[in-house]
Amino acid sequence: MKNPTLRLLASLAAGGLLLAGCASQPVSPATSAAPAASTAAAAFPVTVKNCGRDVVLKAAPKRIFLVNNDDVALLDSLDAVDLVVARTADLTAGVYSDKVTTALAKIPLTKTETNATGGSVISTEAIQAAAPDLVLAPQGAVDAEALAASGIAAYSPPAYCADSANSPQGTASFDWVYDQLTAFGALLGKSELAGQRISELKAQVATPSASQGSAVALYVPTGGGALYPYGAPSMVTPIFAAAGLENVYAGSKERVFEVNLEDLLQKDPKTVVLLYSDGSPETAVKNFEGVNGVKALSAVKNHRVIALQFPFTDPPTPLSIQGVSKLAELLATLQ
Repeated sequence: MKNPTLRLLASLAAGGLLLAGCASQPVSPATSAAPAASTAAAAFPVTVKNCGRDVVLKAAPKRIFLVNNDDVALLDSLDAVDLVVARTADLTAGVYSDKVTTALAKIPLTKTETNATGGSVISTEAIQAAAPDLVLAPQGAVDAEALAASGIAAYSPPAYCADSANSPQGTASFDWVYDQLTAFGALLGKSELAGQRISELKAQVATPSASQGSAVALYVPTGGGALYPYGAPSMVTPIFAAAGLENVYAGSKERVFEVNLEDLLQKDPKTVVLLYSDGSPETAVKNFEGVNGVKALSAVKNHRVIALQFPFTDPPTPLSIQGVSKLAELLATLQ
């Protein structure tokens, strides 16, 4: 990630979603199943552009090493959680289905180191010991070139590329979720299933709700003090729009950045949405309201501060679309 803030927030992002897709029709093992497998195999080798480099897979991966949980929702959507053989982080409670939680809980955590900004870093040797053929990790957490030299492909969430020029540009949209499903469909040899899931998700994207005024999404580190809002390239922006909110920082070209209290007070959003990965929503709100000066905000005075779990926003995954309904439920609790 380009700066310490991005690396810090990438290390916090984790989440999942078990999509309720259309029931599949039974197939004859001797007929339909065999051609499907043959078609998937014919799609390889495959090359996917990612964070300024080519990710090359000669065959569909059978063993996946998961660093953090940013991509679990994508694996889940494509029925590929069972391919995970190693992982480094626990799932955020209350985000995943019991099925996914149970499946990943059976896989012991691999020890990682923590860099200066709080992000996870894991050695190439530790990854090689698990014998994966695909690693899913933030770009700064692994040595992708060293892994490629040993025959292991590595893919990173585009939103967290070390060079932001390699990340999606402009204002985020739900198309970015569909793009990720398309990329994962190619990587996993499941392009047809990815297309089905995209159609299902598009059907879930509701007509934007009636306007509920201005809002800001903030990450506040434990201990308070700093405030980090989310701009145009964050999935916060389309999620807000779908829920009837206007992101007061939608004009910013940065996904996430530090802002001073004076600027936030000047914008004075009607609603504050706190993003958190650990602890409880009550703790997140208490942590925010402990920041000196925020009680002057209209949202605080009018008790319009809510907390949404971070995985329902960035990076773009099916969880981002579920985030709209989660946010709408929280907004409905406000006076």
